Amino acid sequence: MTDTEFDITAKHPSYDAYIDQWRMMRDAVDGEDCVKARDTVGHQKYLPMKSAMRAMSDQQAKEAAYKAYKDRAEFPEIVSPTVRGCLGLIHSKPSVYELPSSLKPLLEKATKEGLTLEGLHQRITAELLRVGRYGLLAGVAEDGAFHIAGYTTETVINWDVDETGKLYFLVLDESSQVRNPVTNKWDGREQYRECLVDTERGVFLSREWVAKVVDGKKEWLIGEWVSATIKGKDALPILPFTFIDTMDLTTEPDDIPLYGLAKLAFRAYRLDADYVTALHMTSEPTPWVSGVNKDAAPITIGASKLWVLEPEGAECGFLEFNGPGIAEQEKAIKNTLERAIIFGAQLFADNKRAAESGEALELRLGTQTSTLTMIAKASAAGLEQTLRQIAVWNSEDPKQVTVKPNLDFIDRQLTPQEIMALVSGWQSGGYSRLTLYENLQRGGVANPERTFEDESELIAGDPVLAGMTSGEGDNGNGE
Repeated sequence: MTDTEFDITAKHPSYDAYIDQWRMMRDAVDGEDCVKARDTVGHQKYLPMKSAMRAMSDQQAKEAAYKAYKDRAEFPEIVSPTVRGCLGLIHSKPSVYELPSSLKPLLEKATKEGLTLEGLHQRITAELLRVGRYGLLAGVAEDGAFHIAGYTTETVINWDVDETGKLYFLVLDESSQVRNPVTNKWDGREQYRECLVDTERGVFLSREWVAKVVDGKKEWLIGEWVSATIKGKDALPILPFTFIDTMDLTTEPDDIPLYGLAKLAFRAYRLDADYVTALHMTSEPTPWVSGVNKDAAPITIGASKLWVLEPEGAECGFLEFNGPGIAEQEKAIKNTLERAIIFGAQLFADNKRAAESGEALELRLGTQTSTLTMIAKASAAGLEQTLRQIAVWNSEDPKQVTVKPNLDFIDRQLTPQEIMALVSGWQSGGYSRLTLYENLQRGGVANPERTFEDESELIAGDPVLAGMTSGEGDNGNGE
């Protein structure tokens, strides 16, 4: 047990600048229950208390009023479905992974938990959509098997780079819940991993920091430095950690792609709280009487109750809200949700438009597709960089590692007229049979998993098709 002035829990300035946005995005993705749990009488994170409630001197009445105000409000569940929808588009087709034979086992088990490489790739993309950042640390087990550990952006708390911009220092928060085998209860374990490159020796080192409470005082158990070697010989000269952001692989965080959508969701939540409270307070007509003797005033109401008003001239009626305020609140909520459609929250669209062609859909979603393409490329580039670090660690050529993401997000089905136009272009010698086939694959006509050569063999094996296609449009090279 060692005392030190070194603060392992210190945060990078960029971490402090982004942490509130990251937490807000987590809450927006988790949905209404999580959002409402963040708001209490003592601390309103998302839904401010109304001034009339704040002025209440009775604490119990204040809590009851704020709880009712919060419970009536609806938080629109638009962020999580958008994340899932975008994730489904990006990974609608599997990525293509090329690895040296020694790293092929990572395809089936990329993490200690048994996640496949494709599964890890999807997790990276999901985190980029949620908070715009994720981290990967390459590692190797005692048996020599490589694995990749993923770190959410909140757990990467501190880092530093050298004068060339290369990462040489890193602190990872590995705190978790650990089951006590004696009591069978789960307790919190505060733990950090310090990683650095010894610049003098060019060696990657790491050690663990574990917090222990002794006599009411927190102390640290600091582990020994552990070095990484290449096949037990040469020391690993790099810190095998990759920052993955939405636009690049640098250490500085990028803007969160769906942050604007989350802000609109919270705005709609606050507007809805006022709207439904106004409805609650004013929507039910309230009876009134005037000029009635005190003892003769009616105290019940209903279809079976007869009111006899005395003396002559007494009156009765109903108080009903007829002002424009509630209509304006409803309009504001509708406008907010319509703005959310721009960010992909199409659950709230009126969807009255006719079916769109692939070109029209691609134009309408052009900006969103561009963002998804950027995220897909960043996700694949980050995973590729980590795999190349593992290749170096295993004395393999890193250039043998490639990750090719799916970038075809718009599902286009060719119309019969478009198919005929493609075939006519091929028959007139405008392009090769291979180009025709590739277009038919993209248009959902030909099997996307069948190669041109396989399709050509099937055609050659069919006597009818072979006779129809013999010599037509062939440029002499079998295309």
